[in-house]
Amino acid sequence: MMSIYLPPSYNSDTEYPVLYLFYGYGGTHDSYFTYLKLNEVADRLIQEGRIDPLIIVSPDYGNSFAVNTKEGEGEDPGGVSIGPYEDYLIQDLIPYVDSHYSTQANQEDRYVGGISMGGFASLHLGFKHPDLFGRIGAHSAALWTYTSTDQYLSQRDWLYPDETLRKLRDPFKLADAEKLAGIEIYLDAGEQDLLMKQDESLYELLRSMELDVQWEHGPGSHDVSYWSRQLEAYLLFYAGKR
Repeated sequence: MMSIYLPPSYNSDTEYPVLYLFYGYGGTHDSYFTYLKLNEVADRLIQEGRIDPLIIVSPDYGNSFAVNTKEGEGEDPGGVSIGPYEDYLIQDLIPYVDSHYSTQANQEDRYVGGISMGGFASLHLGFKHPDLFGRIGAHSAALWTYTSTDQYLSQRDWLYPDETLRKLRDPFKLADAEKLAGIEIYLDAGEQDLLMKQDESLYELLRSMELDVQWEHGPGSHDVSYWSRQLEAYLLFYAGKR
C-alpha cells in the first residue's frame, strides 16, 4: 500500500520530480495526509509559485526502519516489522512509480525524507544508495550515538545487534564524504525533542566532511505540533524554486 500525492496540474505529458516520504513509528502510508494535511500545504505552495510541482509517495513499510532484517538477527523488542524492506523500497517501489507515473526518473530529481523512524529510513536509504537521491531530509530522526542520552534502546539493539549489521544500517557509519558529495541534506529537530542531540551530532559529522548539509532547530518536541509547523520548510527544501 502507498499514498500518492499528484500536483493539481498533473499531466502525463509532463515529467515531475518525486519525493519519497516515510512516516514515523506506528504510522501508516496516509499519515502525512490524514494527520499533517501535507497535501494542502503542497497545493498552496505550488499555487503560490514557491515550489515546483512534484509527486509525493508515502509507502507502507510497517515499523521496519526501511532495513532488510531476518528473524533471529537481533532480539525482537515487539512491534517492529521484519523482512526485506530495503529491497522492496529500492528494487520494487521506485521502478513501479517511475513506470506508472510521469516522473523525472533520475538522481537529481528524486528525493527522500521522513519523520522520526522515517528520518532514520531516509538517511539509511539515501546514504546507502546515493546514486538514487539528490536530496535527503531527516526530520526529528531516530538516531543513536551510544551515549547516555540515547532513546528507544530496545529498537537500537534490534537494529544493531552486532558491529557488522550496524555498519550496514547506521547512518553514522554509512556517511561517506565522497559518495554523498553534491547531495543536499537537511536535518532538523525541536529543541525539546529528546532526539535532538543525536540529530545534531550527525549534522556535525556531515559538516566535518564538508558536505552540503543544513541544520535547523527551534521550539518544539517530538510531536505532530512541531512537524505541522515545519511542513512548509520541508517542502521548500525538497521542491523550492532554485
